[in-house]
Amino acid sequence: MDDFIQSLSDDSIYFIKGDKNARYPNSNSLLIGDYLIDTGVSGKVLKKVKKQHEINHVILSHWHEDHLHGNYLFPNAIFYSHINDKPIIEDINKMIPFYKLEGMQIGEDLKNLLTYMKIKNTLIDKTIDGGDIFKIKEDIQFHVLHTPGHTAGHCTFHEPRSKIGFFGDIDLSKFPYYGNIDADLLKFEESIDKLSKMDFDIVVTGHKGPIMGSQTIKEELEKYRNVLNQRDERILAFFNEGTPTTIEALKKKNLIYKKYYYEEFEIIAELLMIEKHIDKFLIQEVLISKENGFILN
Repeated sequence: MDDFIQSLSDDSIYFIKGDKNARYPNSNSLLIGDYLIDTGVSGKVLKKVKKQHEINHVILSHWHEDHLHGNYLFPNAIFYSHINDKPIIEDINKMIPFYKLEGMQIGEDLKNLLTYMKIKNTLIDKTIDGGDIFKIKEDIQFHVLHTPGHTAGHCTFHEPRSKIGFFGDIDLSKFPYYGNIDADLLKFEESIDKLSKMDFDIVVTGHKGPIMGSQTIKEELEKYRNVLNQRDERILAFFNEGTPTTIEALKKKNLIYKKYYYEEFEIIAELLMIEKHIDKFLIQEVLISKENGFILN
């Protein structure tokens, strides 16, 4: 079998490795029967997969561009996504305001990237939600888990018989990402905790895997969650009980990104993610909102 595709069980479940080690703008996929989850592995890999496997259904874990740029290769497939992410997948121009890039050159750059990646509007034929079950064969099925936070409609998937999971962009990397306006940090943490309570033997994520072993998977989820805790601490260190601190005052402090490689985009994304932490702190009453910023409660 080719090195980009790996059998995970005897039940027609395959890990498809994204090109260039699944680094952005690519991502990993999972193939279960004739259902493909995400299409961001790269066009050349998908063309090889199509020669070996019949794919009639495509499920998108969420709306981010690195998970759907191979959609155009499946003109006759039935497409699925969560209803919350459906509007953006069907109108990719909405990605610009969702990344808070409207009216900026970086927004035009993203449009050009989407064109280069051959990303077009994709009609979603059916919506999915947590609790949905797809039956592939009599003894093979996978369950949909709505795990919002990364995006509002982000979903993960679980095949209970083989205990295989596809986590999408709860990606168990060193860099949890929530730099879009529909992200929600509290829900992201709840989704991670939800997966931590489940039993998986094999996990594939959008940018990592396969990860083998129940204990190893739980440890990886804990490490991933701890990254968010460490960011909490770094951000809270800039606040006190007296003088209000604004979000703008936290700009370019490397509170999320240790180093800026694509500075124009990353500074915007970093401030968006800092806002998500502050939203969480306000709900938890750790911070108090003042007219000219925020103070510790």
